[in-house]
Amino acid sequence: MVNNNLEQQAQAIYQQMFIENQNPNWKEGKLSDLVAVKYGKDHKKLDGGCYPVYGSGGIMRYVEKPLYTGESVLIPRKGTLNNVMYVNGAFWSVDTMFYTEMLRPNIAKFVYHFVKGKDLASLNAGSAVPSMTTNILNAMPLYVPDDETLSIFEETVTPMYSQMQENEKQSANLANIRDTLLPRLMSGELEVSDIDL
Repeated sequence: MVNNNLEQQAQAIYQQMFIENQNPNWKEGKLSDLVAVKYGKDHKKLDGGCYPVYGSGGIMRYVEKPLYTGESVLIPRKGTLNNVMYVNGAFWSVDTMFYTEMLRPNIAKFVYHFVKGKDLASLNAGSAVPSMTTNILNAMPLYVPDDETLSIFEETVTPMYSQMQENEKQSANLANIRDTLLPRLMSGELEVSDIDL
């Protein structure tokens, strides 16, 4: 809930800076001017580990090695096309999920909000299963903001993203503690009747 609120604030800042106050001097470009769209890979042969594996529904499991490290925007290739994600760290992306490499500094969060603001489902290239292609993504038209504006946006929203990452870590730790303690409570191995509330 808190993270959702923070992301909405960042989206509102993006909207104000890049849509409502768009600079007429910004050059017309394509998404391929800012990112390289890469294919995810199959994860089934990997052993368990500490690196998250992302599918279009979120984290699926944790594996022994990452496919990519750094800021990236994950875009579904098949299935739920509008479930775009921002990731900052080491991760693996499955073969039904594109990941992106940034071609310039200070653009990952801008790219995330740009892509998230598009209705990718309406660009569906599949018939039975909704599908996205690199050609469709690379050709997406956009106005490329100047470096100074991108830096201001980055500096403004980075604290929000840091807070979201910290919240996710705490949530994962609490879930881990719950999953460790609950079976012990249920089996009677852990006794809590003596605790004075």
